[in-house]
Amino acid sequence: MKKSFLYLLAVTAFTATFTSCSNDDEPIVPGVSLEEKAYASQNLDLSLNGSNLVGKKVTFTPDGNGNANITLAGEPLNLSDLIGGMTKADSATEGLSIPTAGVLPGSPSVVIPVKLEGEADSCTFKGTGETDFCTYSYSGYATPENFKFDLSDVKLKNTSLAGTWTIHPLKVDDEDGSEYPFNTLHVDWVSEKGIVLFGTGYPMPVADLLGLTLVYPFLPAIDNDSTTTSIVDALCQVVKSIDLGEDGSVSAKYLDTKVEGLPETVAPKGIAQYIISKEGQLRLFLDPAAIIANTLNNATERTRAVDLSSLVEGLMQNLLPMLTAGIPIEYGQAQYTKDGKVVTIENTTAFYLGTETLLPILKIAKPLFSDEDFVKSIVEEASKDPNMGIMAMMLPGILNAIPEIIDTTSKVEIGINLTKN
Repeated sequence: MKKSFLYLLAVTAFTATFTSCSNDDEPIVPGVSLEEKAYASQNLDLSLNGSNLVGKKVTFTPDGNGNANITLAGEPLNLSDLIGGMTKADSATEGLSIPTAGVLPGSPSVVIPVKLEGEADSCTFKGTGETDFCTYSYSGYATPENFKFDLSDVKLKNTSLAGTWTIHPLKVDDEDGSEYPFNTLHVDWVSEKGIVLFGTGYPMPVADLLGLTLVYPFLPAIDNDSTTTSIVDALCQVVKSIDLGEDGSVSAKYLDTKVEGLPETVAPKGIAQYIISKEGQLRLFLDPAAIIANTLNNATERTRAVDLSSLVEGLMQNLLPMLTAGIPIEYGQAQYTKDGKVVTIENTTAFYLGTETLLPILKIAKPLFSDEDFVKSIVEEASKDPNMGIMAMMLPGILNAIPEIIDTTSKVEIGINLTKN
């Protein structure tokens, strides 16, 4: 009996020892102590091909078994906080959060499944992946306080537009020396109504009037305060090149007109992205925070507030979807019509906003040009500028004709002609 008791005791001790060793050697499940958490702004370190990104949101969702889902998306912006100074537009923007573009080009939101490595409360991850529009690699780490996520080797699946582009220069007429803007800008506006200018007695097509306006020298010259220049000429002088990256980034090299000496400056990556959505169309994704901030910084205080509520509401309905889905920009062989003949511009591509995008926006803005006070304020401001000259005299007729022109418009395309280097 005594021997049986000792045997049982020995077996129990051996079993306890084995169990204890087994518990001690049980592997740690990476990330098991971490909880689902959304990281944005202050506690997020996010980069794409070496460039830090802001205004984005990343949600880390561990499953407790060493795996997790990482969701990349844009961080919504509160519009009423950003434009709180607009008197009558506040009701249209109160409490409105606007969506923003995602992290990877062309994808408003991307869920990346990852395998975790490391400790229960601190883990790392790495791997590769793809979306409908690009491929990429990733690496990073997660802790209870911080999150780091680096996207690298991001490359569009369609890179046919990638490269450096320059604006096609103005064409000067060999006979009279006048500038012809339509080999620099793509403008095609078809409407049943034209604009009857004083002293002419016949309606001028909208596209022709736009051409005249674009080459009329009423702007202060970029490098000489005593002379004037046109919109097209100023654009050609300031914008040196536009770069469409293989990673979907969009940047530009331009002259900084606010700094003495006009140094060349490169716009940072992250402000805009693009994808080729289909043949003949790209989608441009803009950073709304940067655009709104720039708009507010350059806005002037109005003495009379036009009721902008319906205008803002209409623009929101049309423009908000473009923040996540991208602005559709058509592209194709650059050409223009002169004297009834179609002229093709060799080795040059036209990038432009088409009728489906522009016409709804024009219809929303149309009531402004039926507002007598609004039209009067524009004419008064133009009349104060001696550089406007004859253009100031033409403005009343132009502005008053715009509502009918918009109502009878069947086609409107506005853009720019670029040559790939």
